[in-house]
Amino acid sequence: MRRLGVLLFAVLLTLAACARQAPATTSETPGSQGVPAVRVGATSDPTVQVLAELYVQALSGKGRAAQVVEVADDVNGQVSRLMANELDVVPTFAWSAAQSLQVDSSDPQTLVSDLATALDGEVAVLQPSKVDRAWRYVAAKSNVSLLDLTKKTKVVAPERWRKAPDGEAGLAAIYQVKPSVTTVAGADRRLALVKGGTIGVFDGTEPQSTDAAVKPVDDPKSMTTADPQLALLRLDLAGDDTVLDVVQQLHGALDNAAIIEIRKRSVNEGVPAAVGEWLKAHPLS
Repeated sequence: MRRLGVLLFAVLLTLAACARQAPATTSETPGSQGVPAVRVGATSDPTVQVLAELYVQALSGKGRAAQVVEVADDVNGQVSRLMANELDVVPTFAWSAAQSLQVDSSDPQTLVSDLATALDGEVAVLQPSKVDRAWRYVAAKSNVSLLDLTKKTKVVAPERWRKAPDGEAGLAAIYQVKPSVTTVAGADRRLALVKGGTIGVFDGTEPQSTDAAVKPVDDPKSMTTADPQLALLRLDLAGDDTVLDVVQQLHGALDNAAIIEIRKRSVNEGVPAAVGEWLKAHPLS
């Protein structure tokens, strides 16, 4: 259901004073006595879990207690929990959030500001990072284009892609093609099917999308839409210099390559350890 009574709200992040280096590998970190822990929401999405752990450990590096709190995928529910003081900050993605909240935005250039407008007075929308969950189409062969797709072409994709405007509906509207689509949740299984000859769809933060065995499929009509990562912040923390500084520095440093590196490492080490190693190699100032 579309949220009601929404106006414009924008938060400009300001860089605070010096910080301590990011520490250890845990999803709950100690901090100054008497200061409530910052509650960072994390959905079941592996990239969101990495982002949440980055926030927690980077906040700990500032001497601020923080912990990961499990949340549902529904952005409406996340906003409600932020407003109810059950959460403090949630990493999310602009286009996905706009869809969930039914924000009227058709221009990628104004997507973040449109989302901020829709959430004015409810939560703060913090500036996006360079992490982009835009769809990536891949194939085992080189020089494949979306123009080559036919109704006989086999495509494997996650369920979320089928609901996206630049997913199945986009292929029909922009490329006038309705290929044979199979929904496959597991990225490893999708990759195996791509190696067998199907066209695969991954989001830009899935490590399988950069596997050496696959090549990007050309999108000459620029159908795919950017889905930048940002953060939703409880309004009472909109003036918290420590939280704002951590988010700003992380968002300035993170990109898809960083997330993919952490996700690859986390397969064997776990997310907290993989995040801790990345922060040790890329300490906040």
